[in-house]
Amino acid sequence: MGMALVMLITLAQAQTNEKESSLPDFQGELREISLEELEGPYKKSTEETILELQRCIQIIGSKETTKDKKDLAFKNAIQMFIPGSTIQVSSGKKGAKVESYTVGEYLRRLRALNYQEVEITFDKVYMGSYRKGPDGKYYTTATFEQKFKGTTAAGTVYEDKTKKAVDVSMENTMDDVDKEVKWMVKLGNIKVLETKTPDKPIN
Repeated sequence: MGMALVMLITLAQAQTNEKESSLPDFQGELREISLEELEGPYKKSTEETILELQRCIQIIGSKETTKDKKDLAFKNAIQMFIPGSTIQVSSGKKGAKVESYTVGEYLRRLRALNYQEVEITFDKVYMGSYRKGPDGKYYTTATFEQKFKGTTAAGTVYEDKTKKAVDVSMENTMDDVDKEVKWMVKLGNIKVLETKTPDKPIN
């Protein structure tokens, strides 16, 4: 077999393998993220992602929001999380346990709460510093307080304030808008740290 024929066969095989590959086109090596970037634009991006999640929660929980807006908020919220992530919930009821639900389950339960009116507000997000993991990703934890007020048709009011911690990672992800692989913020599990009802600590 001549050298030219071998090269043609090799080239054909390479083209076939390339077509069968499910990997995205090579985008170039991603550089390391500097400390200044982690504490600057990436930290800001993380805070904005959490604030956007909070807005989605308010929209989904509200009894005044239209179905279309709730559906869009549900879709946007799901996309912020790493698949398989969970969200913990707790209440101020005596003996209540902390329960964990998948993100989708949590949002569906939030949407179906049996109250005439629902008001959800949030306090400032507090960010930890990013650290690099052995897998090359960057990780941090953010905390915030979520205030809930639900009013039944009979006028009964339930209120609580829950302090929560959310795991955050910075991952190499294909951006659906730019069609490029870049560092993007992804949310992980959200844990309950403490729940209080008015004038009464619960957990």
